This record gives sequence, structure tokens and C-alpha cells, in this order.
Amino acid sequence: MQRTFWAMHGQRWRIVYQLMVILLLLGAGKAGPVLAQDKPTGELRIALAFLGAQRLIPWNEDPSGGVKQYQLLIYDHLVGCTEDGQLSSENGIAQSWEESADKLSWTFHLRPNIQFHDGTALTADDVKFSIDSFLDPKSIGLLSTGRAAYQGVEVQNPSTVVIHLNQPVIFLPWNFSCATLSDGMILPSKYFQQVGADAFAKKPIGSGPYRVVKNSAGSLIQLEAVERHWRDGVPKFKTVTFLLVPEESTRLAQLRTGEADIIAVSREKVPEVKAAGFNVFSKLNDQVIVVYMQQQWEAVPVRDKRVRQALNLALDKDAIMQFVFAGQGVPVPMYPIGSYGVAGGADATLQPYPYDPQKARQLLAEAGYPNGFETKIYSFVTADLPEFPRLTEAVADYLGKVGVKAKIVSMDRAAISIKRQARTLPGELLPWSTPNRSVASQIVTLINALHHSASQFTSTMVPELDQMIERALTATDVHEVERLVGEMHRFLYDNAHNITIGEIHTNYAANKKVMAWNLGRNLYDNNLHIPPDFVVRGIPAHRKPPEVRIWRLRNQSAVGTRPPSTSTPHWPAWMARR
Repeated sequence: MQRTFWAMHGQRWRIVYQLMVILLLLGAGKAGPVLAQDKPTGELRIALAFLGAQRLIPWNEDPSGGVKQYQLLIYDHLVGCTEDGQLSSENGIAQSWEESADKLSWTFHLRPNIQFHDGTALTADDVKFSIDSFLDPKSIGLLSTGRAAYQGVEVQNPSTVVIHLNQPVIFLPWNFSCATLSDGMILPSKYFQQVGADAFAKKPIGSGPYRVVKNSAGSLIQLEAVERHWRDGVPKFKTVTFLLVPEESTRLAQLRTGEADIIAVSREKVPEVKAAGFNVFSKLNDQVIVVYMQQQWEAVPVRDKRVRQALNLALDKDAIMQFVFAGQGVPVPMYPIGSYGVAGGADATLQPYPYDPQKARQLLAEAGYPNGFETKIYSFVTADLPEFPRLTEAVADYLGKVGVKAKIVSMDRAAISIKRQARTLPGELLPWSTPNRSVASQIVTLINALHHSASQFTSTMVPELDQMIERALTATDVHEVERLVGEMHRFLYDNAHNITIGEIHTNYAANKKVMAWNLGRNLYDNNLHIPPDFVVRGIPAHRKPPEVRIWRLRNQSAVGTRPPSTSTPHWPAWMARR
């Protein structure tokens, strides 16, 4: 007998979705009465620092940066999601799904009457083609690395797809949902195979609320609304244009002149933008910041647990959050798990390592380094984290005060990644970041990539941790996976396997076209497919939802984090070099 997924997990997310549907980013939809003459109007222009390669084929491009934001308007996912990262049977192509009794297959039942932009019907053949493409070894995505678990995709009839497995994959619906990456996006099989990948990339077709009308690589992507979308109803804006603008000064000028309605804005520019009268919206605690200690299995100082603990104790993370990241974030206990991770089983009782340089010196002496040691710390710049060079300076300065001489080495991020993959950074320090994750399967996948001995990007080789990861990857019970997430969280913390800095906010500034916007908690997704403003046709004002996450960086509360320290901060030398 099969177990229905929603029977297992209850109906509470259906209720959440009914509340969310009031907020359609781009239209009125089913949330209220829609006038027959309602049509999309106007343009929304969004200036971002990164748009990827603009290939527009989800299995050919990493969804990070701004990529998933425009993909979500073009394509629909097999499985829907809520704004806070849970699954929804209401807003995905599949209207229901169930796992077989032997846990070796999942059956998805497709919603009827969904059409691609060219008017052709979306069927099970399109779902099979898309999943097969994501499972291809050449694909970029979550599924390609886990393809050994997948046996094949069967089309039972035009509205039913069965995914057969070699081993249980209890989080499989999440893999195909908008809560995670792009792997669940469905493309038209006949059109893609008829024209080929290159031609499709130039003129893509999806089933989302917007179609591509212009794609100028390195410049912009312009989308035009369909008149009515099966899920979102009437989109609000006739045109949505994503502009590639790497320089923040240019983005700020575009916001002032009206050339852009929404821009990505750095943390240190938030007060300036607010003072100018613009709205600022934040994805709170969006990214978790770390300094990796590479190749801890080598004959290097960080092989010793006491050294790793000392390096964590040597940093005043409250001061770093205040003066490097403009006060827009909080320390957290242990990377790669942030405050979102509590929902996926992380240990909410853990506290960030305190600032205790005296204890740090004591541990270094006990480990045989009374006078410290020498190492390297790498510095680089990314569009979304311009603070990294200043973070590198701060970390080097703090470590120097306990005797650890960290030489700053500037290098392009791509070159650093090559060295990291080649394992030629023994004992060296590497600042990095990752999006905050709330789903247990995402957390386990990330820990596997960063800490399993067999991973090309691992910084550790610990058999005990490997065994925990392997048990979590093959578990057949969700609660067991969440229990193992907590166990791994404590293990990483107790053994100080990362120098964890904290989690920081991601900010966007907007003009008066956007008066409210909840950026949600989904991976690489800022809820552009859920309305950022309340100008929704046909909905009375009293039906506005009660909570909107507009800029609130001070006194924020987040599960698993602590409030900023009330003690006098250490005033480091690197402050003078800001």
C-alpha cells in the first residue's frame, strides 16, 4: 500500500498557501475577483550584479546569483513550495504525489490544462525529458551528483509520471521543488529536441507567467507577461527586465533616475539609500559566512582540535559583524548551518564561540604553539560580498594578536577554487559563504560536499563524521535525518572544524513601485513570483497579510542566534583602513 506524502505531513501548508495567494507578485490571480478587462501593465526593471551566463537552460547553469530569480518567471517547477521553504501541492505542476510502500518509487500526478508559451500542452513526456536532462552527468545541478540513486523515469499516461529508484530518496519531492534549486523546472521536450539546445537557449519556451522576448548576454533579459497564468492569474507588470549592472554606483544612479525600480544594494549602503527615501527590503540572515581551515588531515597546525578552537576564540565576531558587515547580521555557532537550519534538525542550544583571546593563547600553547605559527589567508572579491577583503584583514589582525601570523594573499576566486579542488591549500585559511538552508536534505547534501572524505571540496577527513553523513544520505525516515543533522551540527561545533563568522542579510532597494516584499527563505529565490507589493487588483485593503518583512536590521530575532553583545567591542586596527 502506498503512503500519500500529504497524508504523512498533514494539510497545514495548504492553509499557508491560501494566505500566501493573496500576495501574488505579479498579479491578482485566484486570490480575489478579477475583472475581465484586467491586463498586465507597465514595466518593472531589476538591476542586479550578476545574471550568470544567461543560457536559460536550467540544467546548463548554476542557479545562484540572480539566475534562479528570472528562471522562476519563465518556468514552472514540478513541485510547488511556500515562501518559507516547505512543499505545496497548490502551486506546482504536480497536484499530488506519493511514495511507494517499498520506498523505491515516487508517483507524480500532473495538474491538467497547463500550457507552454507556444500553446502546446505540458504532459508527462515533458516531465520525463526534463528530469532525464537534469540526471545527465553533464548537467549542472543537484540531481546529476546523486544520479546513482535514480533508476529511471516512466510515463504511465499523459498526466502520470513514476520515478523509479535504486535506493530510497525520502526527500525526493524537495529535489524537484522551487524550495531548492532549478532541478524541478519543466521544459517542452518536443520543441527542445526539434530545435536543439543552442536554438532553445536563444528562444526558450516555458510555462511560467512570463515569456522571454529579449536576451542580450552580458546586458539584460527582458520578459513579457502572459495574459493569464494557470497559477498566478493576471500578472501585474506587462514587462519585467533584469539588467546586468556589476557596479553598485551605477545601480544606485539608476535607482535615483528611475532607470531601475529594484536594485541589489550592499550592506554598507543601506543607511544612505534609506535616507534618500527609497524602500529597502532584506532577506534576513540569508548567507552564512565562514573561514575554512583547509586540509585538516595534513601535518599542519589546524589538524589539532585545540588550534581550531583557538582560532574561533581569537575573533570578536560581534565587532566583525558591526564593522565589516555594517551591523547587518549576527554570529552563529557553526558553519555551514545557520539559524534557518533549526527547522531541519540543527541544535538550537549551541552558542557562538565567545571572544576570548586569553583562552585562545592558552590552547595554542597546549597544542605546542606558544609563539603561534604562520599560515596564509586568501582574499578575493565577489559581486554579492564586496566586504570579503575587509573580512580577511580583520581575521588576520585578530589572529595576529594571539600569535598566528596569517599572510594575506589576493587571488581570483576561480583560481582559488581550482587550488581548493586540487587540494593544494594545506592548513590555509579561506573565507567563503553559503546560503542559509532550512530543509534537512539540503543541509545533509551541503555537509556531504564540504566534509565527507570523498568530496573534492572537503576540508576534513574524519571517519566518524563520514559515517554520520552516509547514514543521513541513506536514511528512510525524515525524523532520523533531522536527528542526524543535529548530531553533525554538534560534532562540527565541538571539534571546531570551521571558523564560523556569522550570518548576514541580503538587501534590495526599490522605488515606490514596490511598497512591500517578503523575500522568503527559499534557496537562491527572493519570491519574485509572489508579489512584492500590495497593489493587487480586486482585493480589499483589509485583506492585506499581517506581516511584511520590510527593512529591520536592528533588534531582529532569529531562531538559533543570539542578540548582539552589549559589552564594549574590541576596536581593531583594521577599522582605520575602512
